[in-house]
Amino acid sequence: MTDLTKKANNADETIRFTVSLPKSLFDEMEVDLTNKGYGSRSEYIRDLYRARLIDQQWDNSKQDVVGVLTLVFDHHQRGLAEKLIEIQHNHLIQVLCSTHVHIDHHNCLETIIIKGNPSSVNSLVNQISVLKGVKSARLSRA
Repeated sequence: MTDLTKKANNADETIRFTVSLPKSLFDEMEVDLTNKGYGSRSEYIRDLYRARLIDQQWDNSKQDVVGVLTLVFDHHQRGLAEKLIEIQHNHLIQVLCSTHVHIDHHNCLETIIIKGNPSSVNSLVNQISVLKGVKSARLSRA
C-alpha cells in the first residue's frame, strides 16, 4: 500500500466551525467563489488555506523549491531582453526552462521555471521584477 493510499484510507475527520465576516467581505467571497466555480464555501476555504500552507512551507523549506515566474514586459525597452537573458544565464542551475510569447507589438509574456533554495529563488525573482520595462512579475509557488 502506498503512502498516498494510506493517507486516503486514514483521511482526517471533518470539523465544522463558524466563521464571522463583515458583510462586504462575505459578498466579495461569494462572488469570487461563484466566478471560480467552487461548489461550496468549504472547498473555497480549503483551497485558500492550502495555498497559504504552500507559501509557509516554501518560505521555511531547507530543500529546493520550484516556482514559475510569469512576466509581462515591453520588448521595446532598450537593453531589457539582454538583461533578462544575462540574469537567467547567471542562474543556470536555478532556471530550468523559459518560454517567450509575443502578446502584441509592444508586449511579451515570458514564463521562467525556477528551482533552488527559497532565498535564491526570491533573489532571482527580485532581480528580474525590478528591471525597467517589466510591467508585471508574478511568482507562482509550487
